[in-house]
Amino acid sequence: MKSKVKFLAVTLVIVAVASVLLYAPLTNALQSNEEQRPDMKLVERHRREPRFKAHRVWWFLNHSEPVEIEGTAVALFKDMLIVSTAEGQVRIHLPHAWTVDEELMMRAELFESDYLSVGEDITVKALRADVINKEGFCVYLLLGYEIIDESGVHAYAVLPFNIET
Repeated sequence: MKSKVKFLAVTLVIVAVASVLLYAPLTNALQSNEEQRPDMKLVERHRREPRFKAHRVWWFLNHSEPVEIEGTAVALFKDMLIVSTAEGQVRIHLPHAWTVDEELMMRAELFESDYLSVGEDITVKALRADVINKEGFCVYLLLGYEIIDESGVHAYAVLPFNIET
């Protein structure tokens, strides 16, 4: 008698486990992708990123001041214009799009066209924000918004805001 009860109990457990293992994948397969709940950590990270970028831009604009950098164009590397000045080299972040003489051109085209060339004397108007300013040590960011070449031709950055000095 005991063996029949044990056999029945083991059979019921096997049937219960098998039905759960078969039922769960079938119900997930029948649901549409829209009904499945996305990974909430991933969703939350994507929600915060635009606000975090906006916060950084807002901080930069509130902590920057206009400066003029006069020097010689050394190179354009990635999104930075390297300029040799009397104090040394500086790297200036350049926005992607620019207008030169009513013509729209991309950052790389400034050097590919006849507008800028390596070794040319230029003046760059930029916004400067000090990130760290300690005694004898300074880390700062530069965002260029206007470039004036040797012949006096102006290039203006295409930005979502206007800068007046």
